[in-house]
Amino acid sequence: MQILVAKNISNVRVGMLPLFILSFLLFSSLAWGEALIDADGFLVVRASPPRGAGANPGTGPDEALLQTAYAGGETLRYTVSWLGIKAGELVMQVNKIGDGHETFAIEVTARSAGLLAVFYPVEDKFRTIVQGRMRLPSRHEMQQKEGRRINSKLTLYDQERFRVSYRKNDEPADVYQLDGPMHNEFSSFFFMRALSFTGDAPMIVPTFADKKRHEVVVGVEGKEEQESVLGKKNIIKVQPHLKFKGLYEKIGDPLVWLTDDAWRIPTKIKAKIVIGSLTAELVEYTGPAGHFIIKDTPAELPPQSPADTH
Repeated sequence: MQILVAKNISNVRVGMLPLFILSFLLFSSLAWGEALIDADGFLVVRASPPRGAGANPGTGPDEALLQTAYAGGETLRYTVSWLGIKAGELVMQVNKIGDGHETFAIEVTARSAGLLAVFYPVEDKFRTIVQGRMRLPSRHEMQQKEGRRINSKLTLYDQERFRVSYRKNDEPADVYQLDGPMHNEFSSFFFMRALSFTGDAPMIVPTFADKKRHEVVVGVEGKEEQESVLGKKNIIKVQPHLKFKGLYEKIGDPLVWLTDDAWRIPTKIKAKIVIGSLTAELVEYTGPAGHFIIKDTPAELPPQSPADTH
């Protein structure tokens, strides 16, 4: 559940702002350029060129993997366990949208299951639009239902001016000026599948999370053979070295198991949390590589060994 997205950013009071506060916001934005309010209620500025000197733009993708591992038309379903107990379900979909453009929609649904769903029901839905060869996000929508709380969040990414605008519910937007292009936690996860992981050069995936742009280094931790819903596959075990916690309060660096082939399918994701770890296991895949499913998924998984929780 590692790639599940950025932690709640700072909030501002809900409601219509008095005219003098709106005037203050417009006046403050003059340092960036001419200000407007767009159809989504965001402050839009026409600014001078951004200060991008020295920022790492990120490692480019392997062109062949872009055509296979990031071709779209995929649905991946995972069961999420905590200390061997089924705690939730994660469904991820990637689909190409538009005609003749490298534009994709990443849609993710995370919901609680078992006893957790009874005591604290969760159903979070996320949608990220990515574009171009680097598959950078332009828009991210989040609908959260956690217990009795319901929140709607919208993030816009200006990749030309390196600016991020974030708004929760009907509150005014927070605007962050960065120093380079950026992924979010969803787009970075899927883009990671298109990295070559060859040679000695570090793989860099710049990611915006927790109000900052982080140049995340992704390294190979080893290769192994693994049995999964896909059958027996050679696997690359990769580890993004994160400098942020994200929504689910991860501690330490997560691990992702990818098939060592043209499809780079994530078969397993593991992230440490305060107590134990969350493990997402692929139980169904539909996409260019075929259709694979575990028909009888147990309500509870075998208990983890002490080593699995460290």
